[in-house]
Amino acid sequence: MKRKQAVFTIEGTDFAADIDRMALVQIGNSANEISFINDMKDLGTHYQLLYLPDKISAAQALFDKNKVVEIRVPPLVQLDPEGMAEKYGCPIADLAGKTDFEVMVDQELLGRRLAGELPQIEICGDKYFVDLRLNQLRHEDFNPQINMKRLDLSSDGTTYQAFYQPLIKQVVEPDHNLTAIPEGLVMIEIPNELKLDPVGAARKYGLEEKDVLRMFPIQKELKAKQISVEDTGLPALVQRNRQNQQQEEKQQRNRKKLRPKF
Repeated sequence: MKRKQAVFTIEGTDFAADIDRMALVQIGNSANEISFINDMKDLGTHYQLLYLPDKISAAQALFDKNKVVEIRVPPLVQLDPEGMAEKYGCPIADLAGKTDFEVMVDQELLGRRLAGELPQIEICGDKYFVDLRLNQLRHEDFNPQINMKRLDLSSDGTTYQAFYQPLIKQVVEPDHNLTAIPEGLVMIEIPNELKLDPVGAARKYGLEEKDVLRMFPIQKELKAKQISVEDTGLPALVQRNRQNQQQEEKQQRNRKKLRPKF
């Protein structure tokens, strides 16, 4: 059975609480939303929203006090307890006395991170510490370090990608003249800095930790995705290099045939 939609009315306009979008979405106009993260200030007991009734939207600042109305929005644990319990996998009873932040962000993991414990990510079966301050992924047991500056950021900015050689536990840059794919080579894909270590990323870039954590809660487990080399552009490069090599060898043989005989 579909659960009843949680509705919050602002100055005569009804908004539905959308937990997945972390927003109040105008009923009848789903394109219009007010973000709990970007448009409101989390004060723990409630959210502060600066609202423009004539535009049915959030105001970014008190640029016109005569038009802006300050709205007190209840926390999602009160506004839509069923939705919060479902999204974060806990009984509704466990929400009692907790703020949205305490439900959204694992407090045990946060406490350990604030105490100095670095996140870890698994790459091809090996664990690496994530150290954004030094731009490094450091192997938990051995000396190998991965310089994060050597990782390529995806076009949408959500992941890093690189070729990785498990035998030496290093990111590698394939030779442009490669004529065979190295044994064991894979491409890895890992989350961006905000997902790898939201606390470290906030400190590195001077962002508000709580705001970053609301958008990117600490993950209990991080694991690099392995992509087969066959699904990258490397096989095509190898094929072109082989064809070029064969063409050069053929030209060399032809030149030898054309040499004058004495």
